[in-house]
Amino acid sequence: MSDLKTQKSSSFSKKLKHFLLPIFIIAIGCGSLVVLMAMKKEPEKSEKRLADLAPLVSTETIALSDSGVTITVDGIVVPSREVKLAAEVSGRVLFTRDGCKVGNLVRKATTQELTSAGTENLLIQIDPENYELEVKRLTQEHAQAQDVIDELEVEIDNSKAMVDLAHEEVQLQKLHLNRIEKLRARNVVSDTDFEEAKRSELAARNALQKLTSESDLLKSRRQRMMHARELVGVQLSRAKLDLSRTRIYSPINGVIVEDSVEKDGYVKVGDPLVTIEDTSAVEVRTNLRMEELYQLWQHAAQTAKKGQTLSELAQTNRHDLGYQLPQLPVKVSYELGGRKFVWNGKLSRYDGIGLDEKTRTVPCRIVVADPRAAEILVNGKPTDQVVGAPPLTRGMYVSIEIPLIGNISLLTIPETAIRPGNLIWVVKEGALHSEKVRVVDTSGDLLLVELGASGLKPGDHVVTSPLSTVNEGMLVREGAAE
Repeated sequence: MSDLKTQKSSSFSKKLKHFLLPIFIIAIGCGSLVVLMAMKKEPEKSEKRLADLAPLVSTETIALSDSGVTITVDGIVVPSREVKLAAEVSGRVLFTRDGCKVGNLVRKATTQELTSAGTENLLIQIDPENYELEVKRLTQEHAQAQDVIDELEVEIDNSKAMVDLAHEEVQLQKLHLNRIEKLRARNVVSDTDFEEAKRSELAARNALQKLTSESDLLKSRRQRMMHARELVGVQLSRAKLDLSRTRIYSPINGVIVEDSVEKDGYVKVGDPLVTIEDTSAVEVRTNLRMEELYQLWQHAAQTAKKGQTLSELAQTNRHDLGYQLPQLPVKVSYELGGRKFVWNGKLSRYDGIGLDEKTRTVPCRIVVADPRAAEILVNGKPTDQVVGAPPLTRGMYVSIEIPLIGNISLLTIPETAIRPGNLIWVVKEGALHSEKVRVVDTSGDLLLVELGASGLKPGDHVVTSPLSTVNEGMLVREGAAE
């Protein structure tokens, strides 16, 4: 009986376990679901709480600028060229204009003055007497050679007439000899008469040959005398050239910067006389950084994209694989007494090739075609009432402005947005992202940076307020910084 009860209780326990186990598993699943639901809502609250606690930053919108940029550098004025005059003939110095002293202004002689041996702009006169005598002597020799040629022409004409007569004489003697031969064949004349006729014919031919030889000799003599006349003519031209070289003119408009000659002194061929600095144009020597030079190259490349042909580009903006500077206009200025004097110039060429080893910059030359000031500014305003404007001369320390207008796409960024290392922070979808930019102009309140040198584009928001702690991807709020 007891065993039966035990078996019944064991069977009931097994049934109870099979019934409660699914209920327990379902309860555990429901509990887990409730826990998961509760965990899902909690991160949303956390993210919302973090967004509310994110730092508040001030931002400004980046705008596109097409105003271009102006490269400003310093330079020093140097002469465009110096001409050193030396004596080409020897002799005593008879005349020097104003002593040919350093600082004297000289003028270039006109072509008419050079051909007529004028004295208006004569710089130095060397004693011409020996050279004048040499010109006279050679002139006489040239005339004598011409006279001899004329005489030979007459003799040649006479010889030609004599040769013609000799030809007629030979023909007559041949006819006479033929008649004698015919008479001799009929035994009408003797052998003595035949020999005499033969001798006369030979004498006539001999006279013709002699006259022909004399005529050829006269022609050869005429040819030799013509060569002699040409040689004398060359010597005469050289003598006239030496005579002209006794008068020394300035080949340029300029100022004497070095003198080595005195009146009544003696000079030899090759002796230095004066050194003249050209004042019709000057050059400015300057140095450009590689960043500035890159902007010039970029300007030239973008100019070429605007539909210019290669020939037009070569005339306006040379850009031959970086070995020639673009021919861009520049402004050269010099301040004196509260006034600013401005000249118009043009980029010309590199001053050599490569970088300066000490400054790591590129030496360049600027040409100013007119050393006279093109514009005068007083307090930044043009004026024409200032007299005595200085010309652009050697040694002036000047400022140079190279405008690159309209061809370089730039972005404007507030100065407060730039961090150390040319780094800026951009807000994208509420998070910070760093960008490194290349600043091309810092002259104004708004900095100009190159478009395309970073991931920036117009419309991006840059942080302008200071940040004590900043990380890539950090959440921020845009607005007025606290």
